[in-house]
Amino acid sequence: MDLLKKISSALGCWEKIGGAVLDTVYSTGLRLWNVEEEAEKLRRTEKRIRAVLTDAEQRRFIDDDFVKLWLQELRATAFDVDALLDRLTTMAAVSRMAAAETSRKRKRLWLNIDLGLRQRWELDAWIARINERLDEIEKGKRNLRLRPGDGRRTTPPLQQRQRFPEAAAHGDERHVGRADQKKKIIRALVSESAGLDLPVISIWGTAGIGKTALARLVYSDPEVEKFFTDSNRFWVWLPDRCDVRVATKTIIEAVTRQKCELLSLDILQQRLREHLRKRRFLLVIDNLWAEGFQFWESLRPSLIAGEEGSKLLITTRHERVSRMMSNILNSIQLEGLKDDECWEIVKAYAFSGWSSNDHHDLELIGQRVGANCRGSPLAAKSLGVLLSDTNGQREQWESILSDMQILEGNRNTDIILASLQISYQHLPYHLKQCFALCSMYPPSLEFDKDELVRLWMADGLIKSNGRKRVEMEAGRWFDELLWRSLFETSRSLSNHQKFRVPNLMLDLALRVSKYESLTLSPDDSQVPEHPELVRYATVLCPNDEPLAFDRIYHYQKLRLLKLYPTMKLPSNQIPSGALYTSDTSTFGIL
Repeated sequence: MDLLKKISSALGCWEKIGGAVLDTVYSTGLRLWNVEEEAEKLRRTEKRIRAVLTDAEQRRFIDDDFVKLWLQELRATAFDVDALLDRLTTMAAVSRMAAAETSRKRKRLWLNIDLGLRQRWELDAWIARINERLDEIEKGKRNLRLRPGDGRRTTPPLQQRQRFPEAAAHGDERHVGRADQKKKIIRALVSESAGLDLPVISIWGTAGIGKTALARLVYSDPEVEKFFTDSNRFWVWLPDRCDVRVATKTIIEAVTRQKCELLSLDILQQRLREHLRKRRFLLVIDNLWAEGFQFWESLRPSLIAGEEGSKLLITTRHERVSRMMSNILNSIQLEGLKDDECWEIVKAYAFSGWSSNDHHDLELIGQRVGANCRGSPLAAKSLGVLLSDTNGQREQWESILSDMQILEGNRNTDIILASLQISYQHLPYHLKQCFALCSMYPPSLEFDKDELVRLWMADGLIKSNGRKRVEMEAGRWFDELLWRSLFETSRSLSNHQKFRVPNLMLDLALRVSKYESLTLSPDDSQVPEHPELVRYATVLCPNDEPLAFDRIYHYQKLRLLKLYPTMKLPSNQIPSGALYTSDTSTFGIL
């Protein structure tokens, strides 16, 4: 303060402006220079916000859209506080470095005092805006008449068992039912099929009904393994609505177990024919979306190069795709499991590690849970794992069943997706945040475990406590989400284990991050309802399409930006403030 008065007196402005005015300015200036003090105040504010958000996450089925938006605005403010804290922390570090420099260097810093003051005035205005928003949010809370009991609070925290990492790592699955369908598919696969170029067997049905699980069961059957040697069985997962070039390239990579860099469709098709020639192979195409006949007519010539006995097995959601690619005898509609079969899956996971004989009173509740799965083995497993965490507490079993019945009463609710949402709602807050970030992945994309862990770390979801310890903790979080079927292991034949988010789980991730996550593609002109809340953006940029970055400039508060497929992006095209990655193994802070 004395130093500032001396400077103003030397400039002759003390008497002109008046001491009272300058006292206010100087007190503001002193506050601005006390960066660490301001940071500490913000940290306390952030903790209060996080406490409110954590409490809100423990209240399920808040259906009021105004309340949801209020919570989303509070979460957006928490993001802004976090960004401001990063800025303040950086300034404090620079200040400490300047204080440690020689007097000559400090003089050079004084020459830049205008820039320093300007930055601090900007920060002060930023803090003021945040405080104003918090006042508005508090006012909104009163107007909405929110009470501590709004929403249905979860039952006491579920017990987290330590068996899930091992089970998840080995792709633990409980197969129930489907014996007739399995037998029919295997019989079609191992038949000689004389006179047919390439017989196609298709499995079709709704999402989450078990198409991929059945295909995996058939793929690993000893009779199928004997008919097609291991080196002649290939599994590919095609991205949604991919074209023939991408499909051909993906199949080549599965056959050769190597990355394919070819771009020309003609060359790709020729190369695929060369790889398949003189081989009796089984090709599984999981998740085929292409409904146009032209797609199959363009892909088929490359696949018929194999020897007699080669087969193609596809899974798809669409009956039209199934009918187009296979005859009616080899088109298998997969319907839901029976209620007792769903209960068998629920029971297998719910009582894992302890005997159901000691809990007869729970079986009736569990059977009703199984009946509410609507035939979905994915929902049955997810709810079974959830029930296993209750350690046999009847109150929590009844609470989960009650949640299902509430959602079932809503005619506009997808019951299978609702069952998965119940499992999500019972997750701890930190795991909910980690799962929601998976909304940045395009459908069908395979990823490494380490890649997703780095994404969590980049977004600050895992606080630094020594790199090795952080990675170990993140690994446990990943394994728990995998055990709960929020991820699944991929059939990728790469040297490293790959994972992906099942389509239904991706739908759930997009639902819970509705306002925060945005995916842009060249043919998508949709504008989000609340662009000011967007914090995560994924840009789909096919090789033959122009980039749509002019549409990202509206989202100035982005925290993470990802590009697919991977590509390098000039820094002048990236919105300021975003954390950007094009290489899935590398992150850069901007």
